[in-house]
Amino acid sequence: MTASPDEDADADVGWMERLIRITGWTQPAQRPDVDWTEVESRLGTALPGDYKRMVETFGHGAFDAYLDLNQEPWTHLEQDGLLVWAGTEHEDLYCWRTDGDDPDRWPVVVRSFDNEDVPFTCGTAEFVCLVLVDPHHPFTMARYFDTHWFMNYRTAD
Repeated sequence: MTASPDEDADADVGWMERLIRITGWTQPAQRPDVDWTEVESRLGTALPGDYKRMVETFGHGAFDAYLDLNQEPWTHLEQDGLLVWAGTEHEDLYCWRTDGDDPDRWPVVVRSFDNEDVPFTCGTAEFVCLVLVDPHHPFTMARYFDTHWFMNYRTAD
């Protein structure tokens, strides 16, 4: 199987760079001053690097006006070993299973509205990219939108 021209162009690009390309994001970083040391200290754990970069880059808002990016993970599923980093209008929660000491290796888990856990062996930015563009992904947005964007909730000052 040969790669498509788009796949060839993305071969040496990280998932965050792909996400920026997919959404056509051209704005400056929206939250470059987040104090991750303080956030991680309060949560009692380090967080995945791609998630932190996603928050710094995009800020408060939603991908395709659907996938809400939490500015800080929620801990209310902590007893299940899950840390919630995003959610959808359909009440799905996008989480990490916090297994192991390396948060960059935590798998993504979707806790569906009916309390079913669906695991994925990928990181945060890769998961969001696949949700946006892979029509075969179980939580795809690709069936509904041809182009993708990030809707920033921040109002102009």
